[in-house]
Amino acid sequence: MTRPIIAFIVSARYSQPMSRSSTMATPQDLPMVADLEHHVVDIDGLRIHYAVAGEGEPLILLHGWPQHWWSWRHVIGPLSEHYRVICPDLRGMGWSDGSQRGYSLERMARDVVDLMDELGVDRARLIGHDWGLAIGYRTCLNWPDRILQFVALAGVHPWTLDGAPFRLWRAPWHIYLISLLGNTATTRLGVTERCLRAWRHAGEFTPEEAEIFMRQMRRPVSDDATIRYDRNLLRRELPFFINHYRALRQRVQTLHLNGEYDPLTIGVPDSYRDYADDMRLELVPDCGHFIAEERPEWLVERLKRFLN
Repeated sequence: MTRPIIAFIVSARYSQPMSRSSTMATPQDLPMVADLEHHVVDIDGLRIHYAVAGEGEPLILLHGWPQHWWSWRHVIGPLSEHYRVICPDLRGMGWSDGSQRGYSLERMARDVVDLMDELGVDRARLIGHDWGLAIGYRTCLNWPDRILQFVALAGVHPWTLDGAPFRLWRAPWHIYLISLLGNTATTRLGVTERCLRAWRHAGEFTPEEAEIFMRQMRRPVSDDATIRYDRNLLRRELPFFINHYRALRQRVQTLHLNGEYDPLTIGVPDSYRDYADDMRLELVPDCGHFIAEERPEWLVERLKRFLN
């Protein structure tokens, strides 16, 4: 028996005010996207926010760091013409609750499956960017029967250790710095905002756009989530993949897209070919790390050809 969904709903025009007893922000704090509804669901004792639009078969979009559901704003509309698009805020991010534990890829992948269960979704298509990519791969590896297709955006795959150049391990300097210095790095040194701006190649975030992301990233729970996630990557996830990547098999049909000029993914090897049933890696031309915001039209057209 599933836990009841907490019925906080707001339309794109915010015609229904939110209850102040929830962890949802007041309406003026939520950025606008047309024809979108916002809900909160109870997962692992946390109130997890998600935005939803459209009807049809479910398509779940997992955002990356340092962002939240709004990073999908340019593609929600076109995708919702064909799918029920579900954009959750990961635990600790956006308008979702944070926790002192639970930032392993295993637990955060379980959050995705728990969300599916709460929404009555047996199988779904999944797209993940950055953190969402890593969580998406873990979801596919653990629950391949629940994911119809997977699109990975802007990151390394689980078999990158097989053939990765040294430069690729130097690229995520922010993870090492945040793991070492904690909130000294994220706040006093401004690493979070620096990454948000520096990783983009095509165009740039306006001050208003950057502030929409940074306002939520300044929440103590989001800062804490960042530190816990990065430390877990170095202490547990990396050793796990070093020891076990050869035993992992990707059985979900996968399209992995990296920006041609993404500083975090230059040199990702094609070693996945030995560990996947049906997977391909492609470069997005004239693009950095934020594919859905730098090249949204290109991405939507590529998704239309891949998703079936």
